[in-house]
Amino acid sequence: MADTIDHNSSESLREDEVTLKQLIVMLREYIVEVLSHWKLAVLICLPFVAYKLYDAWTTKVVYPATLTFMVDEHQGGGSAGIANVLGQFGISGVQHGKYNLDKILEISRSRRVLRLALFTKAKMRGKEDFLANHLLGQFDFHEKWKDDTTGLRDYLFDHGRVEEFSRLDNRVLKSLQGLLNGSSKKPGVYNTSYDEDTGIMSLKMSAPSEDLSITIVDTIFSKLTNYYVGNAIEKAEATYKVMRNKTDSLAQALAAAEYRLADFIDKNKNIYSARQGTLQQSRLTAEVNRLQIMHGESLKNLEYADFALKNKTPFIALIDDPIPPLNPEIKSKLMALIIGLIMGIMVAVTFIIGRKIYRDAMAA
Repeated sequence: MADTIDHNSSESLREDEVTLKQLIVMLREYIVEVLSHWKLAVLICLPFVAYKLYDAWTTKVVYPATLTFMVDEHQGGGSAGIANVLGQFGISGVQHGKYNLDKILEISRSRRVLRLALFTKAKMRGKEDFLANHLLGQFDFHEKWKDDTTGLRDYLFDHGRVEEFSRLDNRVLKSLQGLLNGSSKKPGVYNTSYDEDTGIMSLKMSAPSEDLSITIVDTIFSKLTNYYVGNAIEKAEATYKVMRNKTDSLAQALAAAEYRLADFIDKNKNIYSARQGTLQQSRLTAEVNRLQIMHGESLKNLEYADFALKNKTPFIALIDDPIPPLNPEIKSKLMALIIGLIMGIMVAVTFIIGRKIYRDAMAA
């Protein structure tokens, strides 16, 4: 039985040796095949190298401008009593937790915020115009549209009233939004990100000029801040305005009632007939007291509404804004050559070896 086991082990070992030998021979044949057809490999590599070098040579130099900011992650403390009073006005008192960073950055990429930024005017290269028109010029849209017959050639926005835009206006606006945000096939020139550990968010714009990169990213941040804060406090602000108007009205009514009471007392201080006078004075005094109580309660509620407004106002803090000079971003010609060679060699080797495998199979 031991002899049988030894015999089986020897056969298995010989099979492994044969398999390894075959593998080495096959690899040697493939290497020889590739080396013997090096001219074909070079021909296959050339288009890849040429394309990558052309892409690096023709790609414009851009100047990335990065702005960083953070949002206060917590909204104040407060007592249960305050929360109950705020609840009477439909305000959800105090909230704890982390802001949705993805939501904030997605808002910064939304059409609404980008539109607000694009139709802000700025002076560049001696010309004051919409940022949208500066983008059209510096990213060579007119060159791309030079053969267009639908109105795109030499197109420029002449107003920023989006509700009055024509189909052509909207088409150009969507093209600019596509340039900024990119697509699944091509990355955009405007990008956002955040650090999961610190919560610090970044806005990055890459344009052919320093001025355009800096101005775009600064303007987007400004519009994002105004839009986000405005929406966050909209309900609380409306409640505060209602309470303030009510308090002002009660203050005016109280002042008028106090004046009537004082005037009545002054005019009737020497008259003692006075059942009717005493009754009138009592009525005026009661009205003043009632208005004083109402005004006091209204002031208290106004303070609660003011607290809610401040509590709901997110604190967006700018950390670093871009300043010139910016470091240019240039595509490396050497890196393009290396990448082109790697791509070409991979395709060439795959083609040559695949062709040999096919020929050997057909010959067998």
